[in-house]
Amino acid sequence: MGRHAGAEKAELLLEAARYLNETLELERVYDRFHELLADAVPHGGVIVSSFDPQTELIHCDYALVDGEKLDPQILPPLELNREGGGMQSRVIVGGQPLVVNDVPEQVKKPGGTYYDVDKEGQLRKVPEEGPPGVQSAMMLPVKYEGEVVGVVQLMHEHFRYEPEHRELAEGLVGLMAAAVRNARLHKQAQAEAAARARAEATAAEREHAARVLEAVGDGTFLLDDDSIVRLWNRAAELVTGRDRDSVLGQPVMDVFASWDALAREIPVSAGWAPARSVTLPVELEGRELWLSFLAVRSLAGIVYAFRDLTIERRLEEAKSDFVASISHELRTPMTAVLGAANTLLREDIELSPERRRQLLEMIGSQGKRLTQMTEDVLLAGRLDHGDLRLEREPVDLAELVRTAVETMREQLPESVTLRIVPDGAVKAVGDPDRIEQVLLNLIDNAVKYSPRGGEVTIATLPAEGRARVEVADEGLGIPPAEHGSVFEKFYRSRSVQVPTGTGLGLYICRELVRRMGGTIGVRSRPGAGSTFYFELPSDT
Repeated sequence: MGRHAGAEKAELLLEAARYLNETLELERVYDRFHELLADAVPHGGVIVSSFDPQTELIHCDYALVDGEKLDPQILPPLELNREGGGMQSRVIVGGQPLVVNDVPEQVKKPGGTYYDVDKEGQLRKVPEEGPPGVQSAMMLPVKYEGEVVGVVQLMHEHFRYEPEHRELAEGLVGLMAAAVRNARLHKQAQAEAAARARAEATAAEREHAARVLEAVGDGTFLLDDDSIVRLWNRAAELVTGRDRDSVLGQPVMDVFASWDALAREIPVSAGWAPARSVTLPVELEGRELWLSFLAVRSLAGIVYAFRDLTIERRLEEAKSDFVASISHELRTPMTAVLGAANTLLREDIELSPERRRQLLEMIGSQGKRLTQMTEDVLLAGRLDHGDLRLEREPVDLAELVRTAVETMREQLPESVTLRIVPDGAVKAVGDPDRIEQVLLNLIDNAVKYSPRGGEVTIATLPAEGRARVEVADEGLGIPPAEHGSVFEKFYRSRSVQVPTGTGLGLYICRELVRRMGGTIGVRSRPGAGSTFYFELPSDT
């Protein structure tokens, strides 16, 4: 279903309900139902039948075939076949719609009965090989209080019926059934009783339209001319967090506090023109959401459909931040490498051996930094595509921690110290190279988030059949609201700024640990440091 389908379908059903209930004459209800079907669902004929459970006979109430309206009385009643023969009987017994796009094949099965009109307008029974020219048929149950009370049959010579045609036709059949009941009640009852029945039928129609809208994935609501909410579907509840009972009958400003500003930005289609969507930021219960709105005007008011694009928006922002961040991160070491290389190539200055060695060391360290960034980006891509192969072998976590710490000591700022908490030999199962990569990333992260210095502690310990590593720092800490996001790709904290980082390190850690059968997490409070931990299967 397309983006505009929710609002357009709601508008069609609301218009259909109004149109069908403008008349209380039964024949005109059927004629109007056929007009609505003619605009919405292709067909070459429509037959509306009712089912009498007392006699188990199916009676034709209305028939229009190839543009010719037939007298229902010339179509004899059919006996219900509970053994599965005949498509109308199958729908009545099973209570479910039936779509057949190969009628000639289906009617070869025993139990199928069809009727046609000859050139003189006389009724004749179609032979067993099937109705001439009819390729597709759609049978829809007409229900009242959960019981099947009739069948609507659509036919076509060439067109294939798809699920969206069935869904739309079901909605119209439900509205037609309510309108038919309304007309019959009016014919049979006193004026006061008929008026009461019409009110009940109208309520049933709105309820049915609301049930249809429950299946629409987009949030959908209807505002009357006074901006009062008259319809609010389940998807709208899920996106906004406001249940239907608290919204219906209330001003839309109670839901969207900035509705006046939003309404000015949302173009409203008159129905004959395609609806155009617009994506806007919306404040809801202290949350900022990005919602894509479109609107269609109907006689009952304005139907709005909206879709939550917050995740997509944040992903785009994260990608933009990543591009800006990686550009900055690459520029710094590249500038240092180029500057050092150009200095070494100059012939107009004399460099001491010590200065030459310093420049070469700078080129080496910055080149290593460039290589690490490139490897992170490439590794993230391989993780996304699932083509990274990991070893699974016994490893000594304590030994890997010692190796990682010695590697990191070479690039530590003077204000940060590393301390290993020994706990004997802790054995795990995993890929030793990737475990060491996780350790280096977590230690590097702890150092970056300790701009004022302090101690970074790395501990290994057993944990109920698992092997656990904890990396704790005394740095800035992370707000609780961000704990679930720090391991996402490209994520960088908005509340805690650090000088470097591409937003890939913790994402790589999470994916590597998961692929080795482990788990990873964080404990932290702002200003009180952070403890990142991961657990792997134990080699016991």
